[in-house]
Amino acid sequence: MKKILIGISGSIAAYKTVLLIRELSQRGYAVRVILTSGGQRFVTKELIAGLGVEVYTDDTINLSKIEEAMLHINLAKWADLIMIAPASANTIAKLATGLADSLLYESVLAASNKPIYLAPAMNYQMYKNPATQANLQILDARGINICKPNEGIQACGDVGLGRMQEADQLQQIIENHFQHKELANLKDKTIVITLGATIEEIDPVRYISNHSSGKMGLALINAALDAGARVIAIYGKVDIALPENSPSLTKIPALSATEMLNVTLEQTKTADILIACAAVCDYRMKEISKEKIKKDLANNSITLELIPNPDIVSETKKAIPSLLCIGFAAETENLIDHAKVKLEKKNLDIIVANPVDNGKAFGKDNNEIHILDKKGNISHYAEASKNILAANIMIYLDKYYEAI
Repeated sequence: MKKILIGISGSIAAYKTVLLIRELSQRGYAVRVILTSGGQRFVTKELIAGLGVEVYTDDTINLSKIEEAMLHINLAKWADLIMIAPASANTIAKLATGLADSLLYESVLAASNKPIYLAPAMNYQMYKNPATQANLQILDARGINICKPNEGIQACGDVGLGRMQEADQLQQIIENHFQHKELANLKDKTIVITLGATIEEIDPVRYISNHSSGKMGLALINAALDAGARVIAIYGKVDIALPENSPSLTKIPALSATEMLNVTLEQTKTADILIACAAVCDYRMKEISKEKIKKDLANNSITLELIPNPDIVSETKKAIPSLLCIGFAAETENLIDHAKVKLEKKNLDIIVANPVDNGKAFGKDNNEIHILDKKGNISHYAEASKNILAANIMIYLDKYYEAI
């Protein structure tokens, strides 16, 4: 039986959490609830206790009793997962600064080794405020999973981004988390993951590249490691730090497309799966200038002669037909149609399609994806953190692998 610690802070969305608690209890989860003083303005302790779960509030703790004085430690140890829903702007700010002035915040600080999910709920102006966004970025960098709010009509009548996800959405996130932890078909498999942007030199000081940060690749690495796989990460230019001190992770740099292809071909010889997440430059210089190209003051334009780069995932699939290959398609238009073409043309098993129009995807913490496979299946995953999406990709891959 999995144990869920729910934190309820002050927001009208707390009524959704009551539904979530009921559903989790009915599905066999053990649930305990911390109800903050703000949360008590919207739902009562008695209402939640009526669902058959234990409820804790700051005003009922007797600090003279050692077991209650240590309650935050005991709750953190007890929980397999912590979800704060709703997470108000004030709650998010306190968590970001590390305050420990009540049971909820003390419990979160004591649970640094446990998975933590936040479901923000607030007016859209408060949500998009730079202070709130900065706090969310801090929490995301610490490994806390942000369940991005929905867009719609809010309690005040405004329309915008800030509605807490529905109870069934949050329930699915929790179930996906535990399902991901039990991916028997990926355990001890060797998964090669390419990530980041490749660079193609123009001259000794300039190069061609793209906006890929490597965040999605990092999320996939962590998700694969969590699933018990051995991971070989082949990385180009990245804006993130790769995991350290993991005996199941091998890291190999490869900056250009040609270099990444050669490394990938070598590393996949004994691998089970290739996830080609790197954003590979489509073209490279026909000839790299040995000297810095000087600015021509008499001519404001310059012509560079480019030639196509090899397609890494396609070439690898040709070389090793038995290798399970997953590609990515970043598109600004006709997302599904273009993904279907790439899936067939490159002879892939699975392709993950994501929109990159209007500044989406590259460098961002969230994304939305469609997963297509050669059996004709198409699955859509709504916008969520890249950590959550990576977990969903692993779940999909585990089920797909089982069927082949």
